Amino acid sequence: MWTPYADWIYTVVSLSGLFLICWLVLVRSAR
Repeated sequence: MWTPYADWIYTVVSLSGLFLICWLVLVRSAR
């Protein structure tokens, strides 16, 4: 069962993951 709602959740999770990775990289670089 694949619905636009599930697709939206997948997109949000993907963006959140990328944002988290970028944030961790910036934090490590700041130190």
